[in-house]
Amino acid sequence: MMERHFDDELKKVREKLFRMGLLVEEAVSQSMAALFERDSEKAKAVIKADQDINLFEIELDELGHELMARYQPAARDLRLLTMALKITNDLERMGDQAVNIAEKALVINQEPPLKPYQDLPEMAEKVREMVRGSLSAFMDQDPDSAKKILEADDTVDEINDHIYDDVQAVLVKNPDRIRTGVSLIMVSHNLERIADLATNIAEDVIYLKKGVDVRHHIRERRGEK
Repeated sequence: MMERHFDDELKKVREKLFRMGLLVEEAVSQSMAALFERDSEKAKAVIKADQDINLFEIELDELGHELMARYQPAARDLRLLTMALKITNDLERMGDQAVNIAEKALVINQEPPLKPYQDLPEMAEKVREMVRGSLSAFMDQDPDSAKKILEADDTVDEINDHIYDDVQAVLVKNPDRIRTGVSLIMVSHNLERIADLATNIAEDVIYLKKGVDVRHHIRERRGEK
């Protein structure tokens, strides 16, 4: 009976975590829309909505620790619950990065466009897919899907480097636009950090299902020998 109650409560944690993840994904999407569409009202909405993400983190943290104390779960369930709490923290940090992007959008939108957006939309979409994919991998306990997130992170890193070089080249010719240029570089960096946090979730899924820690084994995580 107690085990069934714990399973029901753990299901609630997973469902609440998924809802939190959807809010984070929306925050990332809308913060970038605020930039691409030069819509500062969307940026302000992202900043305001961050309190909902923070509230989810608090609720999940309290619920998770309550379950640990009440049921004293066995090793496997304890690992799953501990991972859920860690993912909650990763999602909250993603939300913070989305807020950072929204704040940069408010700055950039006040200035004339520095250059046409080329790689940034592709990077934003890739990162949004990583957020959704990492959360789905956790919900489905699917290490194969998680591995795809790790591979996507390499692509995001490459785009981030390219954007940095591209903006730097523009600023050499337009030194008076340093404020906008630095803000764009920071947006790219914020996206890269969100991708890293999604990768953290994917790595945890692989560890939970396969018992393999891939955090510092780049060749292994890519399937290389």
